Amino acid sequence: MKIEKTVKYISGLAKQLQQEISIKNNVAGSLKNEINTNSKSILENIKDGNNEQATYANLNISISVGAVEKNISVFGADGSSIEADRDLPLEFSAINIGFININYGKNPSAEFDESLTFYPDNKEIPEVDSKLLSDINAMSALRHVLELEFLIEKMSQSKSSNIKIGFVDGNLYPNFALSHITNITFKQFLYKRLDEITGKIINLSKNNTYIISYNSNPNSVHISSKLKGKYAAELNDSGVFENLLNINERSDIFSEISEEETSELKPVSFSFIKNYKELSKIEFLNGSIDNEVMNKILPVIISQVEKGKGYPKILIESHEHAVISQSDRAALNTLIEKELNFLNINYKTSQKQQSKQTRNI
Repeated sequence: MKIEKTVKYISGLAKQLQQEISIKNNVAGSLKNEINTNSKSILENIKDGNNEQATYANLNISISVGAVEKNISVFGADGSSIEADRDLPLEFSAINIGFININYGKNPSAEFDESLTFYPDNKEIPEVDSKLLSDINAMSALRHVLELEFLIEKMSQSKSSNIKIGFVDGNLYPNFALSHITNITFKQFLYKRLDEITGKIINLSKNNTYIISYNSNPNSVHISSKLKGKYAAELNDSGVFENLLNINERSDIFSEISEEETSELKPVSFSFIKNYKELSKIEFLNGSIDNEVMNKILPVIISQVEKGKGYPKILIESHEHAVISQSDRAALNTLIEKELNFLNINYKTSQKQQSKQTRNI
């Protein structure tokens, strides 16, 4: 790689970013005045925490964090994958879901668990055949569905009488992956599973048990795109609420009337939270959490972020139990080689794979 050419290119990008930041800062500086001046202007296709038409005035609503309850149960699930490798003689994928439950307060305890599944030939999910293994979006969406299903299963089994809050990473629905799946049959299969998940989440919410997704430093434009002129053009949602919220405050609850494919699923509501490190977006099913419940959940989120030094501790821990490390992958390759040799199966990887494993310089 030519160093001088690379340095020049990166330097140009950095200067461009500097200009963009300056423009955004100038726009953000006049945002509050714009909101106050046009407080009755509506945010098109956006509803507020009372399920009414949201206006600019809702953007000025901020709720400070209260005291965290002493007795709480926090849950987290995250996933990791081994993608199918066409250069290996056996083609398969694996998904590992890591889970953790921590009970705080009167009877402190912790539980860790994992769920490992292989594809194809999975008896519980026969819809995943060998042709789907190379579809990154299909397998990514499936992993997200399995995270939610495992989290719901474990939370439903909990005997704790505490308020229960379950965390998943990113968006509540795997929107991007779903929108890029070309296999219509499998996409409908995932929609069916997600529809079943939403019903279970709603039922759990009736028993003081809630599931949220935590989106760190979101790039969404649900709210900013509804603003006028330069504000819509220059700011994303993070840019808007970074300037409207103080540390340890949250916004009002919002929900968007969507025309996307995922609109066939139960709508998602969201609220923005500013912690001491960054802005985050919390998503949850519309109707599962209202402002009163959100005020109970907010201190728990802030507490988890502080314990994790900027990111929820429960998600850090669940990721650690989910991750399939490089050493795990190397051990798996060794196992494949051992099993094939035991069966006297002569095999070789592709010449491309062999070339990667050989130093030629």
